[in-house]
Amino acid sequence: MGFKPLQERFNYYALEDGTILGVKLAVVKVYRLQNPDKSPAYTPEGEPAYYYTTQNITQVLTPDEYKSFRTTA
Repeated sequence: MGFKPLQERFNYYALEDGTILGVKLAVVKVYRLQNPDKSPAYTPEGEPAYYYTTQNITQVLTPDEYKSFRTTA
């Protein structure tokens, strides 16, 4: 199923050694689930059921790089 990312942001974590770790999750593929009879599947709450695959994207920054990046972003 086609899709368009509306927003993908990094989450940043300060590690004990001073390094800044940036992590974001990117959706790679989205599938609309179907029942065995090929009709659309729904969750028990009645919402459309989807399956998706993701990829973790990471970046490693020094504290100075992080400060510089955050002031220009």
